[in-house]
Amino acid sequence: MTETAPHTLLTGRSLRTAAAGAFALAVLAGIAEAVVAVTSLLAQPGADDGLLPQVLLRGLVFAVALTCAWYLARGRRWAWWALLLGLGVVGLASMLLPMAAALADGASWSTAFEGDVSPLFPVVRALHILFVLAGVTLMLHPAVRGSLSSGARDR
Repeated sequence: MTETAPHTLLTGRSLRTAAAGAFALAVLAGIAEAVVAVTSLLAQPGADDGLLPQVLLRGLVFAVALTCAWYLARGRRWAWWALLLGLGVVGLASMLLPMAAALADGASWSTAFEGDVSPLFPVVRALHILFVLAGVTLMLHPAVRGSLSSGARDR
């Protein structure tokens, strides 16, 4: 019986799959955030005005992100770029910049992480951020970039 060297387990394909999995978990955390926020909002009287379009937009973004993660796992270069720019740049900025601004204005960490929405929200938000960071870190590995294809064939 031969042993496989540990470094051979970290192939472009395995890292790509791990990155796609991290992004899928980030989307699930985003969905959990939305559920917590909507549940909290619906508990307040008259707070459901305009909520449906926001939920539908988030649902569309989540569906696109999951689709991109699926295609990243299959080695599509366009999905790599879509996730890097969409979740890694725009998505992280949309979460981190308001928190940084709140902290700069003297808000507490709990307020900056929107703990006033629900005690569960900061935990889910932190997981969301960590999964996006993990996905970006994994997908930036040179082996992942080298394993990408621009063709129509799955890798």
